[in-house]
Amino acid sequence: MTSDKIKDILINLGYKLTDFGNHWRTSALYRGGSNPTALQVYKDSGVWLDFVKNSQALPLEALVKATLQTNDAEEVKKITGGYDFTISRTDIVERPKLTMEKTYPKSMLDKLLPHYKFYNNRGISDKTLSFFKGGLATEGAMYQRFVFPIYNEDGEIYGFSGRDMTSSNPNRPKWKHVGKKSNWVYPYFVPQEPLNFVQEAILEKDSLILVESIGDLLQLHEQGIKNVLVTFGTSLSSKLLCFLVSAGCSRVVLSLNNDSNQERNRGRIGSFKSYLKLLNYFGQESIIIHPPTEKDFGDMNQDQFPEWLEYLENKQYIQDQPKYKEEVLELIEQKEIPASSYKKKYFNA
Repeated sequence: MTSDKIKDILINLGYKLTDFGNHWRTSALYRGGSNPTALQVYKDSGVWLDFVKNSQALPLEALVKATLQTNDAEEVKKITGGYDFTISRTDIVERPKLTMEKTYPKSMLDKLLPHYKFYNNRGISDKTLSFFKGGLATEGAMYQRFVFPIYNEDGEIYGFSGRDMTSSNPNRPKWKHVGKKSNWVYPYFVPQEPLNFVQEAILEKDSLILVESIGDLLQLHEQGIKNVLVTFGTSLSSKLLCFLVSAGCSRVVLSLNNDSNQERNRGRIGSFKSYLKLLNYFGQESIIIHPPTEKDFGDMNQDQFPEWLEYLENKQYIQDQPKYKEEVLELIEQKEIPASSYKKKYFNA
């Protein structure tokens, strides 16, 4: 099937397509969705992905049937112009079976104590800590860590992230995670009122801020900044990338830690690696690199947050964005970023 034929079928179904090179983006009309970038359909095959509902690749036939809400072959042919979707068994590739990710009973939260002194001393209120359902673990794998439950889209707990509360062991990692953090989109699914408080903030600000840890998230939340997601490190997972594409905002702000006082600035390297990834989905003008004023948001004082926020609200970043190319090339020269990740077309070269 040619791309023109695929396009005709989609238009006949009522989909409004936006061209993104090797694929189109459109709303998930089949389920009544209105986000104009939620659905991605590849031109060469008609294979499609719904970034909001799931990221499984499905054949065009499935989209036709779902949109028409029928399995009737004759109804499908009316839209497809008689095209036969039937394929031989030899064309079918066996896919590995999906395994369900482990979930945890909510009763486990009863074991977390509301001992907030550590974060209170860092300017985080009891209200914010209880909002994210955090508490101190005094037993088990998260012993002596302040733990936050991680929720999936069904409101189930499928992971935990814990901040060390001790300082006696220098080899003990600051953060420990239980679960598959590459699947986390935190705190988007935290069961709170309003349920989609992050999405509301994203739509209000037309932007999304990415930070490294829950500690950074807490500091920004305390300042009333809620359009924030946590990367749990310096790289973007495929799941998080899918979410960013479907979020429907004009700007993505990379606010990873500022390690400028160290020999190797991990935050800077991670920011520009993520920047190059995002260029596959967003224009240069939509991606902003804006680290904390200090090493991380926890090190910033109250007077520094308005200035940090002003940089975004007054669009001061516009003067810095043209310099990103030079930064990328410098990191490639230092062998911190693979040269293969640099695509000249994104820099109008």
